[in-house]
Amino acid sequence: MQYETIILELMARIKKLEEEVAMLKEAVGSFDNQDEREAVSDETGETSEGRRGQGSYKKMTDEMMMICYKCGKQLNDGANSSELADMIVEETGMNRNSAIMYIYAVSSLLSGTVFKRAISGKALRKYYDLILNEYGSAGLEKAIKATRLHIEYRKDCGITADAIEELCNEYQSRL
Repeated sequence: MQYETIILELMARIKKLEEEVAMLKEAVGSFDNQDEREAVSDETGETSEGRRGQGSYKKMTDEMMMICYKCGKQLNDGANSSELADMIVEETGMNRNSAIMYIYAVSSLLSGTVFKRAISGKALRKYYDLILNEYGSAGLEKAIKATRLHIEYRKDCGITADAIEELCNEYQSRL
């Protein structure tokens, strides 16, 4: 008889815990949905609150990619990266740290050296096309070399880079 009471008590506790778990799942689900809505900017490029309150997020635009390309070329000519990044932020509203990453990536693509921060596949494709048009096959070879070094770096860090590798192969076949 004593076991019956204990079992009933345990079952009541289990039921209460299951109810609490269901409430927590519901709360987490609504929190995640709110984060997703806040992290996505609309197609006009307006900013919205970023994930986990880390500030604003602005979608990378073609204008931002182009100005980063021009500034990356200037960096190769000896310009100051901080001043270039400040100019990009002022003209486009791009995140300053992202601007610096993209400037250095373009500089590395032009010089054939490793870049260690990822850039979007769309930007990489645009930069390959611009480099091919401005610097010809020799310039594109340097850009592909830099990207392959970047891929190796990412692999060493345990990050896959399949899409970037496919892009490299696609442009390598054009040479």
